[in-house]
Amino acid sequence: MVAVTILGAGVTGMTIASQLPTDYQITIIGNVLPGDPLTTEWASPWAGACWVGVHGSNAREQQLQLDSLAGLWKLAKEHPDDSGLRISKMTEILEYGSPEDIWYRTKVPGFRLLRPSELPAQAAFGVTYSTVCISPPVFLPWIRARLEARGVKFQRDNVESLQELGYLNQDVLINATGARSKDLVDVAEKSLVPYRLQSLLIKFDYDECYIYRGNNGYYFNMFGRPDGTTYIGGIKELGNPDRTVYDQDRRVILTRGNHLLPSLFPSPDPKDYQILYDIGNTYHFRPQEKGGARVEKELLGGQKVIHAYGQEAGGYCYSFGLSRRVAELVADFMYEWPGPGKL
Repeated sequence: MVAVTILGAGVTGMTIASQLPTDYQITIIGNVLPGDPLTTEWASPWAGACWVGVHGSNAREQQLQLDSLAGLWKLAKEHPDDSGLRISKMTEILEYGSPEDIWYRTKVPGFRLLRPSELPAQAAFGVTYSTVCISPPVFLPWIRARLEARGVKFQRDNVESLQELGYLNQDVLINATGARSKDLVDVAEKSLVPYRLQSLLIKFDYDECYIYRGNNGYYFNMFGRPDGTTYIGGIKELGNPDRTVYDQDRRVILTRGNHLLPSLFPSPDPKDYQILYDIGNTYHFRPQEKGGARVEKELLGGQKVIHAYGQEAGGYCYSFGLSRRVAELVADFMYEWPGPGKL
């Protein structure tokens, strides 16, 4: 039996496990596991978690994103009541660029350009399409339970290198640690760039998704989740690893909501909303000049290793697409052609 160890118990690690053959012996390792109390030691519970085509991604990454949408869509259709996934309408409005810049304009369901009458005065253009929105507090334990039901094991461990996991005697080791890839001694990824995000989760029943991309860093998003909560954000700072929540940034987010969607945000005052909690989070990605998301195999100290990290916009947008590619790489490792003279 093929034994696979996945280091990283977030959305990336678990969706990878879901795409591997059911007769594999799979162990997922994490210092934090789905169902644990909320902590900033991992990113998956804090994400906005709505599929959107990542602007500026390369052709390889675009295919991973589309495959991810297909996987999320399938689960949302088959398990609408308990998965924490919902098919939703997305609206994106931009103050710059043109519709030709939207690489997914001919690829996602329900895509259309917004009419001028549907746009604010300062917008260059806008689009709408169907997407999938996720509630991480529901989805993460749900997919864990499904994996455990098919025999996947979850194990708590805090390692400083991939080599430390040799005691599990796996055939293939998958590195799905995200930002921790920069700290693993035998990976020491130096290309990861942080994005600081500050957001809010509010008690508000909203069944759509909305993104506004303005000039000079002006940004706002709003993702209505199937559990009756809504994720709202507006702070994105490239190169800043700070996870601190700032009161002034909370007010900035709500002021932008009030400016852009006054019917939904009649006031910029935080006291006027049922805020469940603030989110101060970061994600780390590999820039395009460094090759973008790292999805590749290597032999590391004699161990067959597959790396899966560095996605722009985080794990949910890539989840099932990246996972399918990793499953192919595992098969490549396990069914290598022996070559001349090796029979």
